[in-house]
Amino acid sequence: MAVYQISRIQIRRGQANSGTGLPQLASGEMAWAIDTQELYIGSGAVSEGAPAVGNVKVITNIDLADGGNILSTLGYTYQVNNTAIQTGASATAPIARTLASRLDDQVSTKSFGTVADGATDDTAALQRAINQLFLNPANKSSNATALASGTRVILNIPAGTYYTTGTIYIPSYAALAGAGAEHTIINYNPQTFSITGTTSIGSPTLIYSGANLSMIGYRVSGAGIQNGTFVSSVSAGVNLVLSQNAQSAATSFTLTAPGPAIQFVNDSATTTSIGTATVEPTATNETTQPRKLLIRDLTINTTTGLNTLLQMNSVKDSIFENIQLRGGWTSNTTSIGIAMTAINNTTTCERNIFRNITASGFTYGVYSAQINSIGSDILFNSFTDCNISNCLIGMYIGIDYAYTSNFKYGPRQTTITRTSFYNIKQQAVYFGSGSGNILRDCVYTNVGNNGGGNQLSQYSQVYFATYGNSSVNDQSDRHTDLANPSTSANTLFALIPYVPEVSGHAVYTMLGNRTITLNQTTSTYVSILKLPFPWLPTPTDRTTGPTGSISYNINYTYVSSTAGYSRYGVIHITADTVNKQVSVSDEYDFTSLTQTYVEQLDFQATFVDSAGLVTLTNPWNILISYQNTTPSDSGTFTYNYTSTF
Repeated sequence: MAVYQISRIQIRRGQANSGTGLPQLASGEMAWAIDTQELYIGSGAVSEGAPAVGNVKVITNIDLADGGNILSTLGYTYQVNNTAIQTGASATAPIARTLASRLDDQVSTKSFGTVADGATDDTAALQRAINQLFLNPANKSSNATALASGTRVILNIPAGTYYTTGTIYIPSYAALAGAGAEHTIINYNPQTFSITGTTSIGSPTLIYSGANLSMIGYRVSGAGIQNGTFVSSVSAGVNLVLSQNAQSAATSFTLTAPGPAIQFVNDSATTTSIGTATVEPTATNETTQPRKLLIRDLTINTTTGLNTLLQMNSVKDSIFENIQLRGGWTSNTTSIGIAMTAINNTTTCERNIFRNITASGFTYGVYSAQINSIGSDILFNSFTDCNISNCLIGMYIGIDYAYTSNFKYGPRQTTITRTSFYNIKQQAVYFGSGSGNILRDCVYTNVGNNGGGNQLSQYSQVYFATYGNSSVNDQSDRHTDLANPSTSANTLFALIPYVPEVSGHAVYTMLGNRTITLNQTTSTYVSILKLPFPWLPTPTDRTTGPTGSISYNINYTYVSSTAGYSRYGVIHITADTVNKQVSVSDEYDFTSLTQTYVEQLDFQATFVDSAGLVTLTNPWNILISYQNTTPSDSGTFTYNYTSTF
């Protein structure tokens, strides 16, 4: 290498982004850009041996510090040393990117300032990440352009606990992915504040000098007030009206913000209007409603027992999976895991997929009701492999339905599949309206017993208030417990009616087959001693008892082990609890050398009351009994049934 003596060192300085910018430096000459804090050296002339004329940037600690742009200068080529992979149009022209561009393929909320330590309020940082990615004024994700589709990235929420105090608003095409349930946890603790006012026994008025319209909907707690809210009657600076009468006089109260943990907003949302009434819910229409959302792999938790976690106003075509929802419900609070509403019967909550959702500790795990201008005409929503536990009602859908020009159907084509319900005080699933809704392969454990066991059952486990719905192959622990009551429960059980697993109006198909043994009898009929077959339930209303009519088709096979024949048939039972009538018929085929023995097996049905006594005044159940006069006969009776009511 030739060595040149330097007789003069010249160092320039100036601003790279003003005037003519950085000049071409002489060979070995240095320049400092004051505005960008960058250092350059002249590369020299080609005649001196330089590969090209230009300036070479010298890396300094400024480039490596926070805010430096070193990654924008470092190149990245996928599998650059693997000659078997060609990334460009030819092997000699690979696709090169900057390292910064490659890292931006994945985006994290931590890049927008989330802390996730369980104590720092991450509400603003989470909302900022959502706004900048999906509501950016330069190109909103909901825009119908090719460029907009490129903004529909997945926002990763790394493992940690994110403390939030306000609602997180999520627009169309947003995709949020945590690190997994119990890995990424959002702890929602809505804002609360204390006020000093006055209530009187039996009065719904709370006298408060700071009363204002913004308090409508706030939850209020204090002496003599259970699960109260402020309703629309507000006299500014004077008083507020509660949703219930105060049970005692008091002066100190706590107010809790009513907003949900997460709410989905329509396409009119902007970074400045996202939390206002103009984006939810009545401004929504079919072309602007929230849609194409993906939320997965996280836990959302609240301990207030007062708030909704996922507020879905007319959300459609979206996927929610691997989400754990935890509430803080007590007997004096109202909380909801997932609330689904419709603006009308065309702008509705529809075609949403819920997979592996766990909801625990809510008044209602899933809720849809018709209230004022909001309805429950939801459509084609599916729940698969979910788990709902420790709630008052698991799924409370289509409630308070009334036919109007906007709401004509109630919930339709809801499918609930392979979903388990555990420790639900009332119904696991309650449909107050709608048709075409189906439950399939679901499991009910300690459901409808108001916290007690099946020997204290009070409610059906599923209730359909309208016709056109069905329950297929659902599995309940109720028939097992009542079929084999413990010795200590026998006396109690004799006083408890068999409340049906499914009631109201539906088609019910039991899960699998059951087998019992039938022996020779005398000339009298003998009850089949294993429940629930001898005591088939009559249809009931939600709370008070038997009502309406029901029909059973009991498919059976009887194989005699001594008389050498088999009989295959269907026992048809029709029962009318209003007119106190029950009938039975038996259609069968058989395989036997003689028909004599086959005809000596017969069945009958009668009404019984809650103690198992034959009755026509209180027909809680239907008793099935048989007569088998074949000498010394014994055989296996295998059956299943479908009921329509």
